[in-house]
Amino acid sequence: MRIKRTRAFIIDFIIMILVFYAINTIIPPNRHVKELQAKENEVLEAYTSRQITFDEYFDTYSELIYQIDASQKLPNLCYLVFIILYFILLPFLWKGRTIGSFLNGIQIERFDKGYLYLHQLFMRYMVVIGLGYLIIRHIGIFFIPSKYYFLVISIVGILQIVVAIFSANMIMFSKEKRGIQDLISNTEMTKIINVKKTK
Repeated sequence: MRIKRTRAFIIDFIIMILVFYAINTIIPPNRHVKELQAKENEVLEAYTSRQITFDEYFDTYSELIYQIDASQKLPNLCYLVFIILYFILLPFLWKGRTIGSFLNGIQIERFDKGYLYLHQLFMRYMVVIGLGYLIIRHIGIFFIPSKYYFLVISIVGILQIVVAIFSANMIMFSKEKRGIQDLISNTEMTKIINVKKTK
């Protein structure tokens, strides 16, 4: 089951990267974003050559990240919509399956075998795919001041990575083979049972 879960995750991750690449192709960064990204490199070079202090570097870099994300609202929204459609709505409508899990003969089920709800899938993928990070990043651009935006998304991003690593270790080494995402959403990964074969 662990190997199947890993393979399913890799397939879903590749699909996600391909869709993100398609979004970036359809909605490429505009000239302003490219200018801001060039400034990022200039600021980094200035800091590494000790032309500016760390405080100056951090303040300037934070502002640039804020401006880049503010200029990339549409692509960021497209990423968020895709993740919600693929990782929440698709499994909800398709018996707890994504393409990756289906190809590996596994699916998400409620631990108590009851009806699988949307909020359980939402909670599950807050951990697995970093949905929480994307939501905070997208909404934060409207509500978090530029001075604190980079700090907030950095902390959330680091916490996301730590939780994902811890959860992967729980799946690998715990007897129940359940990660944090399984526990908080009251779900588990199970084998797809072929009804025709069981009759």
